[in-house]
Order: sequence, then structure tokens, then C-alpha cells
Amino acid sequence: MKLFDYLPQNLFSILSSKNKEIYIESLFVLRKTFKQEMVIKKADLISMLIANLDEKMLEMDFSEEQTEENILVDENTGNNPSAIAHCILRRFKETGWIDIEYQIESFDENITLPDYSVKLINLLYSFTDSTTREYNSYVYSTYSVIKTASQERDKFMFNALLTAHENTINLVDELKTLHNNIRRYHQELNEYITVNEILKGHFDEYKNLIMDRVYHPLKTLDSVPRFKTPIIKILSEWLDNQALREEILEQAMLRGKYNTKEEASEDIIQKIQEIIEIYEAIDNMLTEIDRKNSAYTRASIEKMRYFLNADRSIKGKLVELLTTIAKNDRKHITHLLDLMEESVNIFKQESLDEKSLYIRASRNNKNEARPMEIRTIEDNGGEHALDEFIDKIKKSYSNKRVMEFIKSCMLNKNVIATGDIPLPDDEAFILLVLASLRGNDKNSFYNIEFLEGYVSKNSYRVPDMKFTRKVK
Repeated sequence: MKLFDYLPQNLFSILSSKNKEIYIESLFVLRKTFKQEMVIKKADLISMLIANLDEKMLEMDFSEEQTEENILVDENTGNNPSAIAHCILRRFKETGWIDIEYQIESFDENITLPDYSVKLINLLYSFTDSTTREYNSYVYSTYSVIKTASQERDKFMFNALLTAHENTINLVDELKTLHNNIRRYHQELNEYITVNEILKGHFDEYKNLIMDRVYHPLKTLDSVPRFKTPIIKILSEWLDNQALREEILEQAMLRGKYNTKEEASEDIIQKIQEIIEIYEAIDNMLTEIDRKNSAYTRASIEKMRYFLNADRSIKGKLVELLTTIAKNDRKHITHLLDLMEESVNIFKQESLDEKSLYIRASRNNKNEARPMEIRTIEDNGGEHALDEFIDKIKKSYSNKRVMEFIKSCMLNKNVIATGDIPLPDDEAFILLVLASLRGNDKNSFYNIEFLEGYVSKNSYRVPDMKFTRKVK
């Protein structure tokens, strides 16, 4: 179906007229009424339009929209707010934004909104809403719904699959939107001419609206590495379990969406495989976003450093100009100096005053003071400080040390659980936490799977995890 087989042909004409701003405000008033009332009475809507747009409506110009066949406002009612409000509703009716129906057993008129009108008005309003939209936990929602469906094995498994598929598609859209927004903010750096503008663009807009809303949750609360492996595992089991897929197929046929079981089965398998493929490739998307984010941050810092170090005064600009001239050949220098001489006269001016008189410099006699005493460090104390410094260096928690810690725990085993890992002190506990964060990385030699519950060991309480050595 083509778009305008579904939408009226002149639906968007009000958005290109002289009165587009008033029409938009009227649509927002209509949206507010739609949110508050089940039935929108025309008389009530007229009153709300007058109350919200009283002065603006008097500024409307109907000259372009008024023809002999379509007289919107005549000369006698042009300054009447009620007449203009009726005119706005007639315009909405003509363009297809609203419909009008009569109440049962009455001649009172009610306003109804087609489904496409509600969607478009909400979309237009979303561009003016300054409220920061909360990030939906798409990853956890997908994991939660398919985990519950897999455990319950009830009649809602097909609904769970549809919800998981929709959340996954929305997650990809969020990531792509985030990637493009980073690029937009990167390009806007070229328009900033002060350090304050760069800081405002980074912290007030980019950080609050982009990074904190999407990027930060994906790295912490809605962590992709945390839930990716369980999601792939559950959906892979669904693909391998013929009986379970038959149950989902029966539920899908009850929806009346498919004509044949073969069509339903193919769509179910396709949705499951699409979710698995997206989560298998999502690390590449996150890596690209990390790269874009790092490039933007680096460019912001470099431009701020340039502005802070560059001399933007008249003196600095003259120095830059003369330096540039000095780099050219002699013939070109002469031409530039002639142009400068024609455009501005530069000369040195001095005047004689009392400060110009010669004043003999006074000499101060330097007194030989007692030199400062050099304090010596006792040998034992110096050796002790050096030992502490070397010990601190050895205890740095590098990636190599984390990998060696897990290797020492696994030894010749391919799989090890949290309960098998010794935690004698805080240092071992910190290494275990770092190992859990670096699990499933490309450079790590193991994969990590979070199990249910927690393990208490030597006063430490940690999640029950399973470390599995990667197959080369």
C-alpha cells in the first residue's frame, strides 16, 4: 500500500501555510483534549481553542487559503475568535485531521480523530517536548520475557517472542540513533568559537541527552554482556526443541495472522534467528559507538586546548598575520605589505613625562645567610619506603594480572564455578570482580555465564558465575 492510499492527499497542507504555527498549536490543544476526554465535544474544543490561542488567532491570515468555493472567514467575522476557531476546525476537517459525528438522538457535534492523526500529532508534539525521555531496558526486557516464557511454558510464548523481537529491533534503532547523534555533535564542534560553547554542547546536551540516556544504561544497568549469553542460549534451545516450537506455532495460528502453518513456522524461526544474529553482532555496534564517542571527546578536548592556548587578542592576531606573511616569498611579502600600508597606518608614538627620566637602580647588599641544613634519610626508613613503592607497583590490577588470576584458578580445568575460586583477601575479591567484567571480551581466554543466586565465601558475597575456557 502506498502512503497516500492511506493518508488524505492534502493532509500536510496546513503545515506549509502562512498559519502553520497556529495550526500546530491548535493540534496540540486537540491532543490535550484527546488525552483528557473520552468524547470530544465540538463546543468544548472551541472553548479550549479560544482560551489557549485567543491573541494568536487574531493574527491569522486566510488570504491564501480562501477561495470563492471555500470561504473560511468573511469580512464581518474576521476579528471574532469564535468564528476563527470554527474556521480552524473546518480546515482540519477538509484536510483529514479530524472527523465530525453527531451524538445519538441529538444534533450536538463530536470530534473524532483517525488513528493516523493521533500518531502524527503525538509525533509532532514529541519534537517540542523538552522532557528527557527515559531509556527503555530493551535488553533486560527481552531476557525477562523469554526467560519467563521458557520456564512457564504457557499459552503466552508466542506473545513473548513478539515482545522480544520488538524490543530487539528497538534496541538496534536506539544504537543507530545514538551513533548518528554522536556524528551530529561531532560536526557541530566546527561551529563553536568559545570554550564555553564547547562545554555547554558536551555536558548540557551531548552528555545529558545522548550518553546518559542510552550509552550509560547499556554499559551498566541494561548491560549487553550481562544478558546477551542467556538470551542466545534460551532462543537456541527454542530452535532445537521441535515440541516447543509446535506449541508456539499453535498459539500463532490462534492469532489469525497467518494463512498456513508453514507460513507461521517460517516467521517464528525467522524472528528467533534474527534476535540471535543481532545479539551475536551487537558487540561490533557497541565497538563502533565507543570509537565514535572517543573521537568526539578527543576532538572536544583538542579544540578546547587550542582555544585556551591561542591568543585571541588583537596582539595575537597581528602576530599570526605577520608570521603568515613571513612564510611567503619576497615578492608576495612586498605586495601584502603594500596592501597593509594602504589600509592602515601603523606608527610608534611616545611622549616625554616624569616617568621617562632616568632613575638610578638601587643596589641591595646581599647578606650571606646560613645555608639550609640538608636532611638525611635514615637507611632503614629509605629502604622501607622503596619496598612499599615496589610492592604497590606489583599490586596494580592490570589486564594481564586478571587473566593470570583466572588461569591460576582453572589450572587444567576447562570450566570453573565461583565456589571453586579461593577468596583469601580483598585483593583476590577485586581480581574476581574485574574478571567478571572482562568476561566475553574478544581478548579474554574465557567466557562467563551468570547463574542464579549468590555464593558466600570467606565473608565475601558474589554472584554465582561459571567460567568456561574458550575453544581455539
